[in-house]
Amino acid sequence: MLVAVLAFGACSNASSGKSTLPEDTTSTAELQSESEGLNSREKIDDELGSYNFDGYKFRIATCNNMTDHYFMEESSGDVVDDAIYTRNRTVEERFNCKITVVNDTGHRETGIIINTVTANEDAIDLVCWHVVVLGQIVPNGYFLNWYDIPKVNFEKPWWSDSNINDLTYNGVCITAIGDFILSAIGKTYCVFYNKKLGADYGIPDLYKIVNDGSWTIDYLISLSKDIYVDQNHNSQVDNDDLYGLTSDCMSNVCAYLWAFDNPIYRKNNEGKLEFSLNLDKTASIVQKILEGFTTYEGIRMDRNYTNVDGAFRHMYGRDMFARGLSVFANANIGDALGYFRDLEDDYAILPYPKWDENQSKYYTMVDGSHQVMAVPITVSNTELIGVITEALCAESYKKVVPAYYDVALKFKGTRDEESIAMLDMIVNSRVFDFGYVYDAWSGAAFIIQNLVDQNNPNVASYWAKYEKSIMKHYESVIEYFENFYSNQNA
Repeated sequence: MLVAVLAFGACSNASSGKSTLPEDTTSTAELQSESEGLNSREKIDDELGSYNFDGYKFRIATCNNMTDHYFMEESSGDVVDDAIYTRNRTVEERFNCKITVVNDTGHRETGIIINTVTANEDAIDLVCWHVVVLGQIVPNGYFLNWYDIPKVNFEKPWWSDSNINDLTYNGVCITAIGDFILSAIGKTYCVFYNKKLGADYGIPDLYKIVNDGSWTIDYLISLSKDIYVDQNHNSQVDNDDLYGLTSDCMSNVCAYLWAFDNPIYRKNNEGKLEFSLNLDKTASIVQKILEGFTTYEGIRMDRNYTNVDGAFRHMYGRDMFARGLSVFANANIGDALGYFRDLEDDYAILPYPKWDENQSKYYTMVDGSHQVMAVPITVSNTELIGVITEALCAESYKKVVPAYYDVALKFKGTRDEESIAMLDMIVNSRVFDFGYVYDAWSGAAFIIQNLVDQNNPNVASYWAKYEKSIMKHYESVIEYFENFYSNQNA
């Protein structure tokens, strides 16, 4: 399965403008190489049968930087854009409906959701919204349980396994992730590696290191720490110099909590959510990052960085790598499309490193600017919602994901077959933590980011200060799930 859930502070979008999918120049041969996998996807029956919705306008509320993931006015000749257009037209023609977007505001502006529900207006059929922002308002009772929506089948491959395994509690799933949510791929954290620079510094075959299970944080630091060149010859350490590793001190380092297998919540054998954050390990992680990322000449973390567009500083590693000034950089998979296409040097895409070699698997997470889906309680026809949403996810699995992932990312965003295998591994290693999705900037999800940004290694002191409010927040969310139906009927 290629797509799972896609979760500002740390996670706000850099721009309030429309996102722009990359211009496509994919060759016929490249498209043909995908045909076998595409045909196998097309054969999977969505089991929806026949419906005629009499021209119904299916209304999607989303953030202004994601509109083009859900709606295309016309065919443009771009592979991804056209796949989105074809998906929508396929669903529209099959069920006699029209896909529309009814909202176009910033991801923090949830007024359209809150106002329509509190006014008991049937004005939105599906909400596709920033995961942390949406999770923040879920306990206010605005959304239905996905299990109460007919025709939605989380067992199908176009739905994330995390819907069942992580985001369902007490038989309730309110925010869900399906392949209609394209940002679930692009916002996945990874490590980019400049292979030309790596060869210059005698770095060994990192694909082999990864496959042998030896790609650890200590190993990454050891490769990076001594690589520094005063590139502009001004005798000052600045952002025009060459480094071994660049990273921000926000979302990129936040991801290490999950990469090092230290989630906030896990389910026990009885299916109950248990707070699982290991504070001793968290302290070791913070210490490792602060020591490794701030004391060596070859590793740079610029806390004051803004790029020419005034973007948030969590773009630092990406921008340095795009300029060829970083051997390694923490960034999102989707950065390969929009930012590295002009990079002349060959590069590799690697997973986030393990904590140590005793860790059984590589893990990563998806930045909080990815979206999730929810259905307002004010919808009047849940069967219609279920049919169209299921069909949009199924057609995304069959048409859009192959275009975005297999064509745009694999053939356009990577430079070798081994990176393609790495991409598959990274996408399949994503962690979607209940404690992150419902963090609401009141939980523990940003503990590493906050401490590293403050250059503060004292986890114990931080926890003593915030433990009560953190646990109260999570307990209130869990209580909402446990009393979901009684709350609805109150």
